[in-house]
Amino acid sequence: MVNVAPLKAQFEEDLPQITTEDTLKSSIRTVWKGIKRAFNELGTFSDPSTRDPKMDEKTGLYRGFIRSDFRVFASGSDTTAEVLERYGRLPVIRGGTWKAGRVKYEFKVRELAEDLTYVALVCGISGYEEGVTNEVHFWNSNGILDKEMLQLLRKLVMDPETENFKENRMK
Repeated sequence: MVNVAPLKAQFEEDLPQITTEDTLKSSIRTVWKGIKRAFNELGTFSDPSTRDPKMDEKTGLYRGFIRSDFRVFASGSDTTAEVLERYGRLPVIRGGTWKAGRVKYEFKVRELAEDLTYVALVCGISGYEEGVTNEVHFWNSNGILDKEMLQLLRKLVMDPETENFKENRMK
């Protein structure tokens, strides 16, 4: 009888976790709505556990944490691996077939002054490998998706329509 361990992904050295930061000349309320609107424009929503920013009693300024649901950005076995490789360092799975890739955006938001808000964004990537492990694997973003998201957020906080945005999870 031969003992065979389950097959696991072999990681080259993973990229370090990247935090992309920016300071926006907008109120925390506008930035918060801008993040939710950006999620909506990318085809996802804020995580249902998200709560509105809370005031720090010591400083009198607001801060919060908001993350998205998973956003699928690659699917199908013919191009998924190529798309995933563009955004991070894939786990090495000999003979593996990547079927889907997704991202989760996580923002820390902190009010610095009435119309000045600090944001820090981390993107986590995951993909489903079907051919060998039949599992979802997780790895760090290389920063491209993070920069694209912050670029969209900068545009949306400057758009007056963002003030009127209401997230509708029923669409």
